[in-house]
Amino acid sequence: MSFHGFGTYLDLYISLREGGDIRDYNQLFTSLKTNSDFQLRDAVEKELKEWCRRFCYRIYAKWMKSSRNQEAFMRKYSSWLQADIKWPENWKENVIIPEEEIDEASEEPTATTSDSFTNVVMNPECRVSDASTSTSIESRKPFEELSNKQKRRRTESSCSSYSTEEIVFSAQTSLKSSGKKDVAEILQYLLENPEQVSKVKQFIQFGEMKEISSQKALALYVTLRLSKFRYITLRDFSEKEGICKYPSYYKLQEEKKKCYPDNSAVTITETSVKIKLQALLDLTVNRLIQCLDISLDKDELLLISKWGFDGASNQSVHQQKLDCSNQELQSVFMASLVPLKLTTQDGCIIWQNQRPSSTSFCRPIMWKFMKETEFNVKNEMTNIETEIESLNPTKCENTTIKHKLLLTMIDGKVASYISGTSTAVCDLCKARPKEMNNIELVQKKPVDEDMYKYGLSSLHAWIRAMECLLHIAYRLDIKSWQSRGDDAKKSVDERKKNIQDRFRKETGLLLDVVKQGSGTTNNGNSARRFFQDPAKTADITGLDVALVQRLGVILQCISSGEKIIVNKFNEFCIDTAKMFTNLYPWYYMPVSIHKLLIHGAHIIEHLSIVPIGFLSEEASEARNKDFRKFRESHSRKSSSINSNEDIFRMICRVRDPNEAWRNF
Repeated sequence: MSFHGFGTYLDLYISLREGGDIRDYNQLFTSLKTNSDFQLRDAVEKELKEWCRRFCYRIYAKWMKSSRNQEAFMRKYSSWLQADIKWPENWKENVIIPEEEIDEASEEPTATTSDSFTNVVMNPECRVSDASTSTSIESRKPFEELSNKQKRRRTESSCSSYSTEEIVFSAQTSLKSSGKKDVAEILQYLLENPEQVSKVKQFIQFGEMKEISSQKALALYVTLRLSKFRYITLRDFSEKEGICKYPSYYKLQEEKKKCYPDNSAVTITETSVKIKLQALLDLTVNRLIQCLDISLDKDELLLISKWGFDGASNQSVHQQKLDCSNQELQSVFMASLVPLKLTTQDGCIIWQNQRPSSTSFCRPIMWKFMKETEFNVKNEMTNIETEIESLNPTKCENTTIKHKLLLTMIDGKVASYISGTSTAVCDLCKARPKEMNNIELVQKKPVDEDMYKYGLSSLHAWIRAMECLLHIAYRLDIKSWQSRGDDAKKSVDERKKNIQDRFRKETGLLLDVVKQGSGTTNNGNSARRFFQDPAKTADITGLDVALVQRLGVILQCISSGEKIIVNKFNEFCIDTAKMFTNLYPWYYMPVSIHKLLIHGAHIIEHLSIVPIGFLSEEASEARNKDFRKFRESHSRKSSSINSNEDIFRMICRVRDPNEAWRNF
């Protein structure tokens, strides 16, 4: 047996390359058939075509291993390419038709073709194992041991000979006879109901879809700031893809209502919103215990919370009919509350807020569009403290939860309003600016210990400490607290610009730049980065690196949630204060730094019920951004009452004390 022009594997490779595609076994089959010395039976042509397909698969694999490079392929497989083609031996005996047999075939019935196919191809005892090199005959493998590809080859003739209905009916009959009646019935059902196939496929791929509770669905809805349309789209897509099953939007609305206090406890007007403190605390406790999923086996518990108020300016003025001036609408005064920890009477902690400085649990008490004046601060403080005095313990199952509220979320301006002193005078010892640098004197001054309960205002301590060092750095050339005269002012301005430019260029910080209508660019994040690298800060400012480092350590201590050793902290602060006055005696220590270094340890000791870092006012300050965003993007503008109602509900949902919401 031979084919003209095909003696080695190289001849086959060249033929495939000339055809353009090395995987085109049909082209190779045509070439071999055209150049054959013999006339081939139909069944043998099928065998030859299968042989070509296998050969093309093998040579393409070798081609890929050579990175599809001609030179690499020829070099790596040169000996194989030069070898003679080993045609299967059984072709000579059973496959090729001799010339004299052709004439007889025209006179006799052509049944020999099917006989040859049966003998050569369908004979279970005969099988060519290797299309390119092997001529050995193997026994036929059982069907269950074949690969999917081999199974398709073996059943190819059956699929082409019988219709789909016949094959399915045969499969059902076989299943029933083998005792698999349920499988046969499922097959019959899917054939009669093809629309159910996708659901069965989803179940096979993903199993039974997990149902998401309404509580977790609302958590996702709030966290991702989804609209109704986006939630429904997400729900439909998730269910279609077999990921999970979300509750309907109606159930989500019902879950939202659980986040709000009773309507009778909320007063909404055109310019204000007020929630009764008793109702707010009851709701907070119930929602907190619900998400903790614990059994209350204690008779009495204690919920410690912090509260405070702050003002925010530059609010948008909407086109709504109101009875107040535009100036009042541009400022909002807000009071809020943050639960810190739930403990037993003996101090055992049941729950503790892991992010007390975040807005995650910042609950609204009231807000009103008005300026943060001394009168307004004292008036609202009196109203809220009256409510605190009349608070009743919250009943939850058989447990009574008492409340302890700490007014610590305030800044220095509010503290000066409460104490009735100037912002430049210490509200504890009443020391004036010129007395601040006399450490021995201020330590002997009588202290109003009742002011200890208002905390340290740790966020503003970071900012004021940074500003203090910057102002010292600006005046290093003139060495004077005040810059008087044109030359001194010019020197301060030039040095200030040089320091600002270096910070901007070397660290990316934009410090002490005035923003129109909203203070300066100094904030808590800038202050933390300022103290993060004391060596770099000292190099840019020209200040003593040890002082910068010590102030950074103190600020980190009062911001941490760890217990502080008061006597060592006090000693460290006094040493830092003395270093400050020795290095820069000409610059009066600001009141915020004085309060931190001289009175900080005593305040920490007084508020030892919780770590001092838990009492920061940062949550109240950050809540101002939430208010502005919710008012602009998540409230109706049709009327001020509708707008305030939407803001109130949005804050209640987003700041609900549900611990499960924080697990995303």
